[in-house]
Amino acid sequence: MINKIFIYLFLIKMKYIFFNLLCISLFIQIINILEITKLIENKNANLLNLLYLSLLKLPSVIIETIPFVIIISTAFVYRYLISNNEIISMRNIGYSIIDIFKPIGIAIIFVGLLILFVLNPLSAQFEKKFDNITTKDFSNLYSIKIINDELWIKNIKDKNEKYFINISDIDLKNMKAKNIKIISLKDKNTNFYYAENGIIIDKIFKMKKVKILNIINDNYNEKKSLEINLNFDKNNLLDSISNYKYIPFYKYTEHIKSLKKFNLYSPEIALYYLSEILKPLFLVIISFTVMGYSGRFKRNENFFKILFISISIGFLLFMFKEIITAFSVSFNISFFISYLLILSIPLIIGLYFVINIEGR
Repeated sequence: MINKIFIYLFLIKMKYIFFNLLCISLFIQIINILEITKLIENKNANLLNLLYLSLLKLPSVIIETIPFVIIISTAFVYRYLISNNEIISMRNIGYSIIDIFKPIGIAIIFVGLLILFVLNPLSAQFEKKFDNITTKDFSNLYSIKIINDELWIKNIKDKNEKYFINISDIDLKNMKAKNIKIISLKDKNTNFYYAENGIIIDKIFKMKKVKILNIINDNYNEKKSLEINLNFDKNNLLDSISNYKYIPFYKYTEHIKSLKKFNLYSPEIALYYLSEILKPLFLVIISFTVMGYSGRFKRNENFFKILFISISIGFLLFMFKEIITAFSVSFNISFFISYLLILSIPLIIGLYFVINIEGR
């Protein structure tokens, strides 16, 4: 009996999650297609390209909308159970509100883990593809990568002038670099440059105490200063490195180390990464809060009123999360304390609702 009830509640919750996810995602994808059409209107895209680009956005859409899907599906589940007198029957055989919620919570955790382990990496990969297609291609001008905590840059002036730049230490906030190595391919000359320090201002790399070796004829000399014209500036460099939302969850630690090295780490990034990893738990808590409210309504009550209030509660919790995030960034609050607040306040509200139901 117990196993059958558990499986029954688990499957009902899964059914409503996927039904609501399908409806909401379909609606948002239609809006996305309209936005994508504006974005690529000058590229003569056909219908197939539009569908492909909207598919690339789908994992991100699901990740962004899943909290609202959980909220709405929870209200639907409890409406279904109450309308069929199933909650009353379960409580008559000894089930508490918490017992009824357990299989529902496990279904949410299961969906949350699917999102973390499957959709999170897919979203990171698909968003990069989407940006590569819809934004201007600079691959013929420069490319920027972090390899082994070092910055590697390929800068192409034209077919006869290329620079391969390696920087071991750079503060990207003030664009000051140390231990700079450059291989220059210009016409028929190949030069190796080593500079102790330098700074990137606009699109000019200004270096000091530069040692130059001509690899072709082994000529060696030193210069007090040297300037190289680049095809990128500070904003291009920051965009290439610090777009933390394009990083899959299993590379969060590695990326944080790189950001710290380049002085780009912030509480906002830490809180975002923590919230993505703990999203399954957050989804369970907001569902618990909505359950505490929607579980109170009676069989003949107006469901749309309950649904509206449930969605409003969920929306307020979502806004609360955004406000806490903004405060954490503005006042440099510990991201652990911030996320503890994000989890604990909805949980306390949910417990209050549940206690009221159990006290009836």
